Amino acid sequence: MNPLVSRFQNSLSALNRCFGAEVMKNMGPQITSTQMYMLSYIRKSGACRITELADQLDVKPSAVTVMIDRLVKAGYVTRGHDPSDRRVILAELTDEGRDIMNVAVQKGQAIIEGYMSALTEDERRIVTELLEKMLVAARGASSGADVEPVKPDQ
Repeated sequence: MNPLVSRFQNSLSALNRCFGAEVMKNMGPQITSTQMYMLSYIRKSGACRITELADQLDVKPSAVTVMIDRLVKAGYVTRGHDPSDRRVILAELTDEGRDIMNVAVQKGQAIIEGYMSALTEDERRIVTELLEKMLVAARGASSGADVEPVKPDQ
C-alpha cells in the first residue's frame, strides 16, 4: 500500500466529511443531507425522473417517492408528468427550492474560502488545477471514454 495514496484518500475523505457537516450545520434542521443531495441533483438536471434519482441514490424508486413527498410538503419540489410520456413522473425545484439551494451554494463557497485561506494564492491555484485533473481522470476511468475538462459548477 502506498502511504501517500492512503494519506491523500484519508485527507480527501475527512475534508469532504467536514465540508458536508459544516454545510448542513449552517443550513439548520429544515433539511437533511440526503434531501440536499436530491435538491442539488434536481437543480443540475432541471426536471428529472424519479427513476433517475433512484439510480443516483442507489435506492428503489419507492424510497425516492417517499423522499420527494417530503420535499413537496416542504415546498422545495413539485411533482408532475413528463409531457412526452405521461407514465413518467418528474421532480422539479420550486422557487423556494431554488432559493434554499442558492443559500446552500453561497454557504458552501464561504466554507471552502475559509478552508482555502490557509493556502497562498499560488497554492490555491495549484490544488484546484490538480483536483480538476484528477476529476477528469476519474470521469474518464468510470466512463471508459475521453472526458472534457472540468467546467465551473460541475
